[in-house]
Amino acid sequence: MKFVTLTEQEYQLFIQKHVVHYTQSIAHYNYRQKHKKDVHLVGVKDNEEVIAACLLSEAQVLKIFKYFYSHRGPVLDFNNEKLVECFFTGLTRYLKRHKGLFVLVDPYILESNRDADGRILKSYDNSNLINQLNHLGYQYQGHSIGYSDTSQIRWLSVLDLEGKNEKQVLNEMDYQTRRNIKKTYEMGVEVKTLDISQTDQFFELFQMAEEKHGFKFREKDYFEEMQKIYSNNSALKLAYIDLKKYLNQLNNKELVLNEQLEEIKAKLKDNPNSKKNKNKYQELNKQLKSNQKHITETKNLIKSDGDVLHLASAYYIWNKDEIYYLSSGSNPKYNQFMGAYRLQWDMINFALNNNIPRYNFYGITGDFSENAEDYGVQQFKKGFNAHVEEYIGDFIKPLRPIFYKVYKLRK
Repeated sequence: MKFVTLTEQEYQLFIQKHVVHYTQSIAHYNYRQKHKKDVHLVGVKDNEEVIAACLLSEAQVLKIFKYFYSHRGPVLDFNNEKLVECFFTGLTRYLKRHKGLFVLVDPYILESNRDADGRILKSYDNSNLINQLNHLGYQYQGHSIGYSDTSQIRWLSVLDLEGKNEKQVLNEMDYQTRRNIKKTYEMGVEVKTLDISQTDQFFELFQMAEEKHGFKFREKDYFEEMQKIYSNNSALKLAYIDLKKYLNQLNNKELVLNEQLEEIKAKLKDNPNSKKNKNKYQELNKQLKSNQKHITETKNLIKSDGDVLHLASAYYIWNKDEIYYLSSGSNPKYNQFMGAYRLQWDMINFALNNNIPRYNFYGITGDFSENAEDYGVQQFKKGFNAHVEEYIGDFIKPLRPIFYKVYKLRK
């Protein structure tokens, strides 16, 4: 076995045969290589066969050194101790030659599978790997909870789709989630794909989410760059409603309800003591009043906010293994139209139609208490029948320990 740099073709052929995170894609490499020249393809060969691969990026620190990041890599058999030693020993030498100060590695390795409430369904014993990497100088950062500005989230909410059809996936959701999805269709909520030139429409809603949850993540140019990197396998989606169309639906429904009421009135005239018809009359009256209320609200909304409302928007990336729901936002003023539910269902169907086996709702904090900062988000994802996956987390290797201490002190 020998640690080597890989060609684009060698790397691509290898990752096509393995389950990988989207950040390990060749599209990511090609974009960064063309525009920034800050990316590396490395791996291990055994008799000219590639048996490990990793995409690494770099960033300058302390003016003369570089920080390296593995982007949910490397991709290899972590049960093969000789392979692990060959890769990480070779990686250390390689990065030192390239002025590395330290490297952060976060393999796409499961620590546990859990239900949506955090109860462990299956644990994975990674102690041998952690001990081996620590022995090689890759210091384990532990079982973190919460969000971090310096590393990828360790807890993911995932919906399994493999071998399922639309009806089965829908039936496995909780009642309220199914009902909300159905109501979006009844109200005429639609979804469309935004062009990169329409990123403003997404970002306006994204900023509303930042304000609501009290965080600051990225600026608009980040999302524009992501669309350029993953131009063939990502999309900005917008859930919206045309209020004039919706008003027509409501007006047509009122006509139908009035016709039904007249029929019941006629029946009650012939048989005034019919309990069944009395109950039907009350139910239709209730529906009519509710519909008239919606008509009034919709007319007022058209006057104040216009014909078309932007409800919710999200950015998605996908590969052969999963679709990732990365960033989103919605206008809380229009919560009654439930645009976020329509968005999710639209993209779940996209995954089903393209034989993508996993729908990754992405990060949660890992705090499953009712006081968790993302409790509402967790409950939303739980409603779709998503389970929780806990990943192993980060390893940091100081390549120049003295200068790394200086860096940590300055930071």
